[in-house]
Amino acid sequence: MLAYTLRRIAQLVPVLLVLSVAVFAFVEALPGSIVDTLVGTEGGDIEEARAILTKEYGLDRPVHERYVLWLGRALQGDFGKSLVTRRPISTELLSRIPATVYLATVGIVLSMLIAVPLGTFAAVRRNSAVDYTAQVTSLAGISIPEFWFAILCVLLFSLYLGWLPSSGYVSPFEDFWGSLQFLILPAAAIGFRQAAFTTRLTRSSMLDELSKEYVDTARALGHSERKVIFKYTLRNAMIPTITISGLQLANLLGGTVVLESIFAWPGIGRAIFEAILQRDYPLIQAGVLVLGCIVVVMNLLVDLTYRLLNPRVKFA
Repeated sequence: MLAYTLRRIAQLVPVLLVLSVAVFAFVEALPGSIVDTLVGTEGGDIEEARAILTKEYGLDRPVHERYVLWLGRALQGDFGKSLVTRRPISTELLSRIPATVYLATVGIVLSMLIAVPLGTFAAVRRNSAVDYTAQVTSLAGISIPEFWFAILCVLLFSLYLGWLPSSGYVSPFEDFWGSLQFLILPAAAIGFRQAAFTTRLTRSSMLDELSKEYVDTARALGHSERKVIFKYTLRNAMIPTITISGLQLANLLGGTVVLESIFAWPGIGRAIFEAILQRDYPLIQAGVLVLGCIVVVMNLLVDLTYRLLNPRVKFA
């Protein structure tokens, strides 16, 4: 296990290197430049301002030198300053990442709490009322767009009933119970749709496992049905569920832009979206690179979780 973990970590190095090249090249290919964005805010002679800014940001150097310098600073946690706020980008991202991680993690946990029991009981009681309810609910969750469900939640629970705030954010470290009031609606909007996918996958995996010979053997040995289901079958069926949930979490960490906008949630996805609108190139580069690193690390953690769920999984 330790050898496999170290080998996988070593394999991340070229992946992250390629990711950094792709991020840098993508932003370099965008129309305009940092100078075009800043030249109108500096005042004075335009050509003189362009020359000063070009030298200040190293744009007079070859692109490969700029990449090496940018990567070297990034490895030290220095992504430069935002063109809009003029604050260090590392400070901007560090202030946004906890909010996104908080929302995405709670959303995925909520989806698992709904999907795993529902998918399990649907498979165990196939073609029963529970099974049909699970299938209809999951189909509805897949069909309803996340943003539309989020707007419905705001209309119902905030505007009509007045039970929950429609937008805002409070850190759980400052006021835990107050933060829950702002968290419930966006987490429910995320969890409901993710639970729909996970429910169908859990049901399918459980049905596949229940048809295998080891289940019949366990029953023949006199094990209780509860033990057969929850100790043996569900543990094996959870492997694809964990895989999808891990990938969903990685996707949510960078893909909650719409929900963060609807609920005014100060996350990293919204920060990157605003940076794109404002042509804040350094922030775009840093944000996309950080999100890419998170996705790569999440994939590693998902692979390592396999062994915990099923010791029979062999590591190559």
